[in-house]
Amino acid sequence: MEFTFTQAKELIREIGRFEELSNEHYGLTMLKADNGEYAIGTDSECDDAQDENLESYIDECILPDLNENYQNYFDRESWKRDARYYGRGHCLSSYDGNEIEIDGDLYLYRTN
Repeated sequence: MEFTFTQAKELIREIGRFEELSNEHYGLTMLKADNGEYAIGTDSECDDAQDENLESYIDECILPDLNENYQNYFDRESWKRDARYYGRGHCLSSYDGNEIEIDGDLYLYRTN
């Protein structure tokens, strides 16, 4: 991922020196800093990552525990709409649930 000078400066102010990792977090770029790892992306990338996270949660945690007779009645979109109420940080930041805005164009999520 390419950063503008202003974005890089704000990132360093927020998390310290960092390096890009080769792995991803729901399609978001991963950064390693001295104090932990972070996922970063644009607004639309973060929306897509949140949607992927919610789909994964439905498939792995909700549907297996739901009686097969009722699975066809489960409204994925309504459930995801309600889950989005808590914000993207709730889904994408496994460390503290926070979303950090960087220079108005990028969003950062601490993952550990």
